[in-house]
Amino acid sequence: MTQTASPSLIETMKADAQGRIALLPYHLRRLKQSAQAMGYVYPGDDVVNATIQGALNAALNDTALRIRLLLSPSGTLSIQTAPLPDLQGIPFIALTNLRLESHEPLLQHKTTHRPWYEAATEWLTHHPDFFDLIFLNEKGELCEGSRSNIYVLKNGEWLTPPLSSGLLGGVLRTQLLETHQAREAILTPTDLYASKVSIRLSNALRGWFDVQMSPSVLPGHFLP
Repeated sequence: MTQTASPSLIETMKADAQGRIALLPYHLRRLKQSAQAMGYVYPGDDVVNATIQGALNAALNDTALRIRLLLSPSGTLSIQTAPLPDLQGIPFIALTNLRLESHEPLLQHKTTHRPWYEAATEWLTHHPDFFDLIFLNEKGELCEGSRSNIYVLKNGEWLTPPLSSGLLGGVLRTQLLETHQAREAILTPTDLYASKVSIRLSNALRGWFDVQMSPSVLPGHFLP
């Protein structure tokens, strides 16, 4: 996909009220792997850790924080922090008919180049009862949400789409796979609409949590 400048890599992390980032090793691993894959300068784990710790010290906050770390192609780091309020209730999800191309390499790296998700992100800002909109790929397989990975409980197992379907390998998704709490499998919209299906999303800020399909949205219908 054509773009005017190389994007920055992003890691969005949660620090608890004590300043601990439970998934930090996974964030560092993904950042380093993406930097290497894209030919970016990686300043090293010690430098990244020091940058994060400096931001936490400056925040002087006794509540959970959202930390947004950017890495430029030249290896420059920038960081922002903000309070992270609790997630309320069991949010809704819906399908969008906007399709992802499974062969797009940037889908597997978290960057500032996110044109695929712009319409969904805009819509979500006006619909707070929804946590995410879920994308399919060109083959009709489930991929991911605009800010989360998706899981469906089938035959007692939590299943999540494989990277080959065209999606970002979230850090919590990686942990769930490595600890055998979930496994990869190709999923379709039918899996979301099965009777009494259990659905979860995961991301580094919100954890692994239950969601529900919107009863007022038809499968495959994008809400403009």
